[in-house]
Amino acid sequence: MEEFLTKYLGVPEGHIQCLLTVTTPTRKKIIDTLLGLSTSPQIQHGDNIIIYFAGHGSSYDLEDSGPFEADDISAVGFIQALCPVDRTASGIDISIHDISDREINTILAEISRVKGNHITLILDC
Repeated sequence: MEEFLTKYLGVPEGHIQCLLTVTTPTRKKIIDTLLGLSTSPQIQHGDNIIIYFAGHGSSYDLEDSGPFEADDISAVGFIQALCPVDRTASGIDISIHDISDREINTILAEISRVKGNHITLILDC
């Protein structure tokens, strides 16, 4: 993807953030990197933003817990999620959750509010 962006789309290498090592794409790092897009001085309002995730995904059935309701919005079905590298870390006594589609939507809404809505999200999971 990095080669495609630089070679074919002419994106400067300094404008690309990659989380490629085995330990880098943790839940915190993924969320911090995404939220950082809304505060980055390199990104001006109206600039094109491409977010690409290749990794594991998951989905959780909501029917077991009943319909989801918040702010007069009701949803049944399932929640889709991105699986960060630290979600199943062994030897850790704390639970690290996947990144739900609702969290991603909230983060994208914040980026859009600050930088405009020229955001493309590509998920390969």
